Amino acid sequence: VVRRAVDEGVAPRERYRYIDRAYAMSDAFVDSPPDYTVPYQGERPWIWRSQSGDYRMVEPTPEGQRVYYYEAGSDQPFLVRDPQYAYGYDQGRLAVVYDSVGRPIDPDGDAAERAARYALRAAGLYFAAVHEQREAAYAEAWRERRDDLMAQQRAWADQQARDEDWRAWRDAHRQQEQARWEAERAERAAYSAQVSAQIARDQAHAAEQAAWESQWRQQKQAQQAQAAREAEAQAEQARQQQAQAQAQAWAQAQAAARAQQQVQAAAAAQARQQAWAVQQQAAARQQAEAVRQAQAQAQAQAQARAAQVQAAQVRAAQMQAARVQAAARQQAQASARAQQQAQAEAARRAQAQAAQRQAVARQQAEAAAKAQQQQAQAARQAQAVHERQEVQAEAARRVQLAEHTPPKPPRPAAKPPAEPRAPDKDREGEAPNAH
Repeated sequence: VVRRAVDEGVAPRERYRYIDRAYAMSDAFVDSPPDYTVPYQGERPWIWRSQSGDYRMVEPTPEGQRVYYYEAGSDQPFLVRDPQYAYGYDQGRLAVVYDSVGRPIDPDGDAAERAARYALRAAGLYFAAVHEQREAAYAEAWRERRDDLMAQQRAWADQQARDEDWRAWRDAHRQQEQARWEAERAERAAYSAQVSAQIARDQAHAAEQAAWESQWRQQKQAQQAQAAREAEAQAEQARQQQAQAQAQAWAQAQAAARAQQQVQAAAAAQARQQAWAVQQQAAARQQAEAVRQAQAQAQAQAQARAAQVQAAQVRAAQMQAARVQAAARQQAQASARAQQQAQAEAARRAQAQAAQRQAVARQQAEAAAKAQQQQAQAARQAQAVHERQEVQAEAARRVQLAEHTPPKPPRPAAKPPAEPRAPDKDREGEAPNAH
């Protein structure tokens, strides 16, 4: 667990040990592509592993790339770098905070919190890098993001050139770092040169392909433009031919219309004469039909008025029935609510009474338990007093017995058996159990 405080006891030049160690590792890896990648929580971090077991891991975040540096054999990073800051750790304890170019700074209020989160994620990344299935990193993704990682390394190098304390620390440990990373740097440089050459060839091929595609697109566009011009010329010719055909058709239609008008005028005259006779007959029929329709309309109006009165009566009856039903429903709902409220109140009171009874029972049980404890304690105390009294009585009895018992004389040498003699008068008063 990362302690959320910066180590105040680090000497000024000692503060550069963490960032200088990370700089040396990145310098040894140069611009070689990642060794592999692993899936971790929806991301695929890039992983470099040195010959001696040191790790550098890079994962993308919404703010930019975050880089983790580990010494061989440790799952805790000694430095984590995000786009704004870098955090140096000493055995899991935040020791120093650097700005984006590598200058030691006073941490803000959230620095310890960020450092703790980074350290926790770093442990998970390390476990995944060691135990998860390894996969090859995409070369295209590395080409796109390589410049960002190298730009961060150049920013550190520029700051090192300007910072006297950092230069002093690096000069003091240069031989040690060179001996540690020399073989790694040579191998990575050779591999990076091969990859760079391949990347250059790929880029040249991509440029040639792009130029060919551009030329092909230009030719295609020229062909399409020529085809469009030819199609436009053909369309214009077709429009002209269509206009001529439409003009001829219009002239023919005009001539046919005039002939039709003449025929229609003659037919109209004859039709007017016939229409006059028909109109006279129709007028008579219309008068008869008007009388019949007036009678039918009057009868229909009377029936309609009767149907409206009957419908109004039915609607009034339905509305009255609906009002009665609504009143009944409201009354039933009010009764149900009152019953529910009464039941709820009864249940609440029953629960309250049960709770009171339970509380009383608990109090009584506690009082009984307390009384039993007091009785047991009193019994133990009485037993202890009785035992002490017995011990004291036994001690007193032994003292008394010792006071009334004379010391035994030394046993005489063996003699021939003698005749029994009368008991000594001075010993007649001794207790029978004195011996």
